[in-house]
Amino acid sequence: MSLVGFGRLIQGRLFPPANPTASLEGKTVLLTGGTSGLGLEAAIKYINLGVSSLIIACRSIERGNEAKKVIEQRTKHASSSASFDIQIWPLDMASYQSVTSFAQKINNEVPRLDIALLNAGVMHRKYTLTPDGWEETLQVNALSTALLGLLLLPKLRDSRDTATGAPAHLTFVSSGSYRHAKAGELQPDGVNSILQHLNSEENFRAHSQYRLSKVLVEYTAKSIAALTRCDDGSLGVIVNSACPGFCRSRLGREYDAWHERMFVAVFELIFGRTSEQGSRTLVSATMLGEESHGKWWRSDQYPE
Repeated sequence: MSLVGFGRLIQGRLFPPANPTASLEGKTVLLTGGTSGLGLEAAIKYINLGVSSLIIACRSIERGNEAKKVIEQRTKHASSSASFDIQIWPLDMASYQSVTSFAQKINNEVPRLDIALLNAGVMHRKYTLTPDGWEETLQVNALSTALLGLLLLPKLRDSRDTATGAPAHLTFVSSGSYRHAKAGELQPDGVNSILQHLNSEENFRAHSQYRLSKVLVEYTAKSIAALTRCDDGSLGVIVNSACPGFCRSRLGREYDAWHERMFVAVFELIFGRTSEQGSRTLVSATMLGEESHGKWWRSDQYPE
């Protein structure tokens, strides 16, 4: 890592983003990957900001219910008479069938959806195939996320605020690591497509796979943003992406050798934001205006 890179890490650690404070009273929010880390902290913020309904989508209902208890314990509304609803819905991002069934349930059963924050992600150390035949980091982080975002558009379009006319929000959780991707890493070999290239075990490298999956997330966010602009120039849905910065999280939990754990612990302690600080960016991204459409949000700004 360059000195500039270390400088940015230190800056991010010393100057965390602002904590969002605007009211989300009466809003319905969908959050994927909300059982730990950044997602759990984002869920707590949403309840504290007054949402009336929070749908947490996760692979394990048991872990979802455990997260629900934590959220209720840590929010200011936990012992009050405030009306809010936390629902735990099953969603396996490693299964296209699960994604399509989940989206169908949202579109059929949820009266309105004001915010969708697609936060679920993995970073596998070893090459792992899903039942659908895709490398799991690629499918969970990019392909299923793109599919879910597209399938949620009908409900999001129909959820424009009737009082203000403001569109609903669709936010993809990205990573600054995508900016370090090299063209050669995405270059097909002349036979395979980009996706086939990334799906190959021969080409798999754990850290680069995560980084390249986030390149695809950025492509997805910008492509869907283009789809949601109406013929008259108005927006049907505000679509953006958000980077929480380098945070202490469980994303690299598969790096479990003692020396790896020690290095990660020290590195995160020195340079890492807390998950709470990182979640501020995710939540604030879902509250931005139309100026954020198609843009990448990090540390309270739109980096060039």
